[in-house]
Amino acid sequence: MRSAFRESRTVPEELTPRNEAGSVTKGSRLDLTGNLTPVLEFTLTQADLAAFAAHQAQESGEEAVRGKRFRLVSAWLVGIAGYLVVVVLTAVPLLLNLQLGWAAAGEVVALGFGFVLGLLDWRKGGVLTTPLLARRYRFKAREALAATGAERRLTLDDSGFTVAAGKRSTRVPWAGVLRIAETPGHYFVYTGPSEAHVLPRRARETEMKAFVEAILEHL
Repeated sequence: MRSAFRESRTVPEELTPRNEAGSVTKGSRLDLTGNLTPVLEFTLTQADLAAFAAHQAQESGEEAVRGKRFRLVSAWLVGIAGYLVVVVLTAVPLLLNLQLGWAAAGEVVALGFGFVLGLLDWRKGGVLTTPLLARRYRFKAREALAATGAERRLTLDDSGFTVAAGKRSTRVPWAGVLRIAETPGHYFVYTGPSEAHVLPRRARETEMKAFVEAILEHL
């Protein structure tokens, strides 16, 4: 199916915002030939970039490897927490009362309890594994957002599209688009093995879908 952006050299009527006088408003602009060039403007959030980091980690297998590591970290933390709770409730009071034998027994019980609790956590996948992975993705997203800014302006034309982020601008020819990955909340337009432009579905969804369909025609 031909996309809305390829039916003519102009933006389709339903995607062309106009005021009461009929003039074009924000969302489209005139090129040098007088035709309308499709423009998308939206704001990326930390959650958007974290979603891409998670998607990329899942596709590359990095999440599986890192997940095993975080699973062990989770089991260790849960086991330590269980040990400390039992020590505080049993061994410490006995030690303060100079009941050294019972205090030693209480510590042994605490060690056993912590070990069993940690083992159970590991067998269940690690209660902290998902939060630790999400924290890593949020950290990467904060770094990316700080480097590029949140505002995006995408301009489509016959030879490709341009992505403006603050004072920076990136030109992407059609040949530079490798693929488009789609999730329930985003489109990821890949221009490299691990580089992609993030398009959130919530941002003017009708225009976003037409924009993506236009890119797909050139793949």
